[in-house]
Amino acid sequence: MGHKINTSVLAKHLSMDYVLQDFCATSTYMKYLDIRFIKENNSYISVLPYKSNLIGNPDLNVLHGGITVALLEFTAMAQILYGNDSVTSTQGPNLSDNEVDQSKAKVIDINVEYLRPGFAQDSFAIARIVRTGRRFAWLHVEAWQEGYKEIFAQASVHFSLVSK
Repeated sequence: MGHKINTSVLAKHLSMDYVLQDFCATSTYMKYLDIRFIKENNSYISVLPYKSNLIGNPDLNVLHGGITVALLEFTAMAQILYGNDSVTSTQGPNLSDNEVDQSKAKVIDINVEYLRPGFAQDSFAIARIVRTGRRFAWLHVEAWQEGYKEIFAQASVHFSLVSK
């Protein structure tokens, strides 16, 4: 994601051009965090607006690690459920051929790497589907704040999938 896309994401965020409101309403925690989504190409970028109650360490003024994990996990969930139109797996059919029901997509493993502190400002995340099969999917998620090249956390997320 280059400077051009980063500018587009910020413009959509500032204009409040959000999508997936129905998905956001499915989770009380997602509503509490006020996570929103922006559509960019075939990806959904999540936006976590800064609120003072998201701070984990008031002395350093950084986000709580659990908030960061939630941002990464919800971003991966949105991508696997809604952003998989052109994904072809190396084993098995396209995900779009077997629609995934939200209640049937379960996170079975998440490995988070905290690369630097997430400061007290709006945060963004994007997920990329790495590999899919009939029963499993693997996604890579990155979170940043001011510039996309300054990632503050990343995760590898594995899902168990059950088709409708």
